[in-house]
Amino acid sequence: MRTWAFFLGGLIIWAAHFFALYAIASLFLTSPIARWLTLAATLVCAAAASGLLIVARQKSAGSDTDNWLAQLSTLFAGGALIAVLWQGLPALII
Repeated sequence: MRTWAFFLGGLIIWAAHFFALYAIASLFLTSPIARWLTLAATLVCAAAASGLLIVARQKSAGSDTDNWLAQLSTLFAGGALIAVLWQGLPALII
């Protein structure tokens, strides 16, 4: 189970951020509190994705299967970091 959580961690972080932004937008619409909550959610999820990216990059030593999983986890965490920043950007620049 831990391997799956590590493997899909980036996608889980991105999905949590995605749903959090939708909840914030639904509850607070365009109020200033929505911008601050969006900033907070984006920073928390970006930090989590960055941490997972660092751990996955360092874990690439080992057997071929472990190396492949670590490299794929690195790809997913990097993609999640880009997606989180991309989703949080419009609420912060308008």
